[in-house]
Amino acid sequence: MALKQAKKPGVLVAGVDGTPDALEFIKKGDLALSVFQDAKGQGEGAVQTAVQLVKGEKVESNVLIPYQLITQANYQQFADKNKK
Repeated sequence: MALKQAKKPGVLVAGVDGTPDALEFIKKGDLALSVFQDAKGQGEGAVQTAVQLVKGEKVESNVLIPYQLITQANYQQFADKNKK
């Protein structure tokens, strides 16, 4: 990575979406973390909210779908998901 070539240790680098490349960088310690945005959960939340609206039910103004941090401690579970 460019930071290694520039000899800039101690700079934390993070990313988003937990791509296969990012997971490999996390495994090697070149990336501190990535944020997994749960597209499936976001879609399910949107559909559930739409169904509630169609039924005339009250809905929250915001539907929160939690994100997950991917680190060296848990990157393997996300790598396993990418294999499916």
